[in-house]
Amino acid sequence: MTQPAQALTATEKWTYAIGNMPFSVKDAAYVNFVVFYYTQVHGLSGTLAGLAMFIALSWDAISDPIVGSWSDSLRTRWGRRHPLLVAGGIPTALLFLALFAPPEGLGELGIFAWLLTVSLLLRTFLTIYYIPFSAMGAELSSDYDERTVIAKARVTMGWLVGMLLPAIAFTVFFQPQNGIDGRLVEANYWHYGILSALAAGVATLVCVVGTRTAIPRLPQAAPGVTFDWAQPLDDLKLIFRNRNFRISMGATLAFGMCAGVYTTLGLYMGTYFWEFSTDQLAGFIAPTAIGTLLAFVCLNRLGRRFDKPTLLSAVSFGLAINVVWLIGARLLGLLPDNGHPLIYPMQLLNLGIAVMLIVALQALSISLWADILDEQQLVTGRRQEGVVFAAGSFVGKATTGAGSLLAGIVIDLSGIAPGAAPGAVSQGVLQSLGWFTLVTIGSLAMVAFLFFTRLQLSRADHMKVASQLAAQGSMEN
Repeated sequence: MTQPAQALTATEKWTYAIGNMPFSVKDAAYVNFVVFYYTQVHGLSGTLAGLAMFIALSWDAISDPIVGSWSDSLRTRWGRRHPLLVAGGIPTALLFLALFAPPEGLGELGIFAWLLTVSLLLRTFLTIYYIPFSAMGAELSSDYDERTVIAKARVTMGWLVGMLLPAIAFTVFFQPQNGIDGRLVEANYWHYGILSALAAGVATLVCVVGTRTAIPRLPQAAPGVTFDWAQPLDDLKLIFRNRNFRISMGATLAFGMCAGVYTTLGLYMGTYFWEFSTDQLAGFIAPTAIGTLLAFVCLNRLGRRFDKPTLLSAVSFGLAINVVWLIGARLLGLLPDNGHPLIYPMQLLNLGIAVMLIVALQALSISLWADILDEQQLVTGRRQEGVVFAAGSFVGKATTGAGSLLAGIVIDLSGIAPGAAPGAVSQGVLQSLGWFTLVTIGSLAMVAFLFFTRLQLSRADHMKVASQLAAQGSMEN
């Protein structure tokens, strides 16, 4: 049985939340810099860069259910989660150094092979860390609202490092040097790799040490349960019988594709479509911080007033509208030229709204999955935290990889040459990038909205499930 919410201490909650940072360090690297670094600095084609992302993410998606089932069945004196946090977290931190340090003299295929190999290794070790970490979050509390509080803390800490690292990079590492844009200087990325490794390594250690006191209270694997290679598939079949889980996975699929396209093109849009300087990109930390804080504060009230499916539907619809209004206005010629005093503030507003909605969506999704776990336990008698979060990661990563591949192809088709300076790209190319971003992200966000409207797991539904589980526990005792 899960532990009541009051057993969770503030230290355990916040050190657990800090444990989300290694995943955000990875996101910050791949979202902001990896594709740009390998295409614009090393001359790798966008298609090959996207293919490397797709293969790595596809393998990652396959490994997630394996690690989830392995973690659910692991029995050690340190519990079933913490040993894997250490085994996966430390190598993940070290691999950030290799990501931004390909050997000299490699041709295009050699650069592709290096990017693919390092990405495969990094994501594999991150899976060994992150799937048990995610599963542990659902085990820390069984309370409907406390789960949202835990998820908010976790998502907030992830966004904190996710916005700080790029801001530090643009402010310190990527400043212009001798008239050359710092984003095109190879040595700058090595410094960013060191920063990423330190952030991921320290966060891992803080999480492991700070949550060790929760180990005796966390659910353990049942005696006699062992892992075998057929188990992940059987576990996935079992969890996908749950209607609410299937619907949530449909929304995750749509949002994953949306994220893959948007994140891969993010730095291209900022650099070429809007022609922002590195200082302006560093300034994105302000709306990101404000958006994160607003989501944290608003969810306290909204989460107690509205059910999670209702909030998820509203957030998805808001994301679709937010994508359309600014990029659409530029494409239709309703905005002044780049460099006009209005452009940057409007981008900051757009970004702040997007961050607020995305943080809310992530926190609510994590909290919802914990509720689905209770529903699943009532039906099957089994706790499958590792499998549920692995399945969610499976769908999200595979679709994000497909989105990255698609975006990489678009980069090649659009004709942005390696090393192209901001302002030197033709208007036709920029129009293609803008329309692709608007149509893809807006439509996929609407698909997620339609899925969320079909969820059937309200607060009242969860209270019924929780009371029935409590009654079962009393009978067993």
